[in-house]
Order: sequence, then C-alpha cells, then structure tokens
Amino acid sequence: MSKKANIALFVTMGVSFLGFVITLICVVANGLAPLGVDSILADWAYSVRGEKGNGVYWFFRIITEFGYTYFIIAIILIMGLVWKFRSKLWFFAGTILSSWVLQKIIKFIINRPRPDEALWWMSESSSSFPSGHSICVACVFILLCYFVCSYPQVKVWVKYVLCSISAVMIFLVPLSRIILGVHYFTDVLGGVFFGTFIATIGILLFNIYKAKKQVANDIVETPKFPSNSIN
Repeated sequence: MSKKANIALFVTMGVSFLGFVITLICVVANGLAPLGVDSILADWAYSVRGEKGNGVYWFFRIITEFGYTYFIIAIILIMGLVWKFRSKLWFFAGTILSSWVLQKIIKFIINRPRPDEALWWMSESSSSFPSGHSICVACVFILLCYFVCSYPQVKVWVKYVLCSISAVMIFLVPLSRIILGVHYFTDVLGGVFFGTFIATIGILLFNIYKAKKQVANDIVETPKFPSNSIN
C-alpha cells in the first residue's frame, strides 16, 4: 500500500475505534436506557413505517436479511471460489468470524435491553448493544470493497458500482434494524463503528502478511553469486 493509503487506513481505524468507545460510554453512562437521540429516531421510525405487512415492512424485512449469518457464509463461499481459497479468503473469513465472536462477547457483557417488544416487527433473542447486523454488514462490505478493488484487472466502473452498493447496504441494513423496532440508533451506530474497526484491523494484518511474503520471495529470488577466493 502507498503511504497515503496507510495513513487513511490508520485514521479510519482510530476514528472508528474512538466512535465505538464514545458510543459505548454514552450508553453505559445512561444506564443502558435509550438516549435522547434514540427516542427521537425511534419515534420517527414508528411514525413513518405504517402498519406491519405493508411495503415498508417487506422492503426492510428483506434488507435486514443481508446481515444474517447465512448471507455472510454465502458471501465467504462465493469469494472462496473466486479467490480459489488462497490467503485473501482466510483473512476475509477470519476477520468476519472475529467480528461475530467479539460482538457476541460484548453483547453478553453489556446486556442492554432491546426496545419494547410490542414495537418489534420481527423476533430477536440476544441483547441490544451493539447491533450484530450492523457490525457484520460494515465488516463484510468494507473488506469486500478493499479486496476486490485491489485487483488491477477489475474495471474501474465495477469498483465504483461495488463501493456504491456497499455504502448503500451499510446505511440500509442498520436503518432496517431501527425501522423493524429491534434496535436503538446507538446500537446500530456502535455496530457500524465496531465493524469498521475490525475490518481495518483485518486489512492491516493482511498487508503485513503480504509485505512479509514479498520480502521472503525477494530473498528466494535474489541470485547468489560465488564469492571470489583469494589465492
């Protein structure tokens, strides 16, 4: 990676980590209860979504599926075929798996109650903070953009389309969790921050691995000349 790309990576990592920590502190300091912004956005969501079973319901019910485990596994398998199960896949899958495990641990520790069950438009069983869907969708689509766009042979317009779709999904999936009544705004905000943070760590580790591999290859490929002996 270039120097500018490395700086951008570290800045993104730092900002996303700080954003997650600040969000977490705000949630805990408020006794895990909804913050003012949570209540405002929840009231807005409930006022615009209408009745369950309408077009809004089905649109966001479909969108939210992109954050479930089976969709993530499908993406990993597809990319495994594309990358022929090389090192990129293992960093891609390992980073996503790490984000999934960590969010389960954080959910267990924080144990924030979800919004009133009477407002749910779907069933959920785990605690509320952070949103696992938001973590997964941010982590998966950021990694997908990075690894696919790193291929020189991929056309520029394909890269733009992929990044645009990824940005839309990183916005819509967390929004769907609020519209469906199963998360607060701070849940999904913390989730996006945390997913972004984990994705940048995965990218950093992959770049370190790639740099070390390149150095090793350079050493192997360096021609060795016999030293001249002095008689």
